[in-house]
Amino acid sequence: MTRLLILIVLAGIIPFSMNAQVFINGSKAHIVSQGAPTVRVNGFDFVNDGEFNQKQGEFILQSSKSEVYLEGKNTPTFANFRLDVEGTLYTGTNLIVQKDFQIEKGEVDLQHSDLILPFNESKLEGETIGNRILSSGTGEVVKYSIGEQINDQNVGNLGLIFGQFDNTDTLVVRRGHSALSVPFGESITRYYKVSTRKKAQDRLDLELEYFEDEVVTRDPDMVEQIWVLNDGEWDRTQANIAQNNKLNGRAVKANLEIYESTITVGLYRRLIDISAIPNTFTPNNDGINDWFLIPGIEKLPNAEVKIYNVYGKLLYSSKDYLRSPWDGMNNGKLQPIGSYLYQVVDSTNPLEFIEGEINIIR
Repeated sequence: MTRLLILIVLAGIIPFSMNAQVFINGSKAHIVSQGAPTVRVNGFDFVNDGEFNQKQGEFILQSSKSEVYLEGKNTPTFANFRLDVEGTLYTGTNLIVQKDFQIEKGEVDLQHSDLILPFNESKLEGETIGNRILSSGTGEVVKYSIGEQINDQNVGNLGLIFGQFDNTDTLVVRRGHSALSVPFGESITRYYKVSTRKKAQDRLDLELEYFEDEVVTRDPDMVEQIWVLNDGEWDRTQANIAQNNKLNGRAVKANLEIYESTITVGLYRRLIDISAIPNTFTPNNDGINDWFLIPGIEKLPNAEVKIYNVYGKLLYSSKDYLRSPWDGMNNGKLQPIGSYLYQVVDSTNPLEFIEGEINIIR
């Protein structure tokens, strides 16, 4: 066990290796760098109660253990941080990485700590579905971008891609992992908190990337929606789904109004199976298929069903469709053979809007 209780200056480009548990104890214990040294630590648990300030160079963390810990009362600062571990690095303190946080191998669980990327050039590198940063608690990756023109840029490589954006002030992006409660569904585990200091009415083109296993519930019938929380209210936009990206993930796009916002992808499974709704019926009073029935309509007790002819004239409407389905009549007259438009509208659940065509045949 190595206890470092004095000032250590890492000068020039001399490599510095530590091969045991490392404790930086006491308010007078400091490790600072002058020049650009490489600090390599093998198989360690790192506790920083003093100062660790690497201004330049690279900090390489290597371990064959399944669990590695980096913690302490004070926040260490790294110029470049490279992770090469067999298991998971658990953090018990905030980390500041000024340039690159490179994941060569392994996973990081921030738990309740933040990874802070303070400068425009600060970024994550090497995240894949098996090697990445997540959080089992409230910890977040925090990225600052100050006064720069953004054009289709994945800011900090956090997976939130901004379209054209004249960032004249400070953009703050916080990425975390928790299943948020969104209206009419549930979100994936990845979320973003964005502070742009833009006007509320401004909209931005955004693309969100996420990994397949960040989906809360695997269901091919679920519909992806991008949800945005502004001023305490959730709003949603139908996601435009892009092809799987190179990281074995998903990408969705939307044009959104954001300023002080929480953004996530909500996964919504329709209560009514649209494929089960028939497209024909025969209202001829023979007791067979005389009504246009909508399977599952009982799941939407607040829904209103409307029927229109091809000219847009409203022929029928009901807020109790389960008990009074359409029998093909309008003002006491049976409607002719042909096509009609139906709509299912639920003002309390806008995701359940259904529109389709029903045909009267004989």
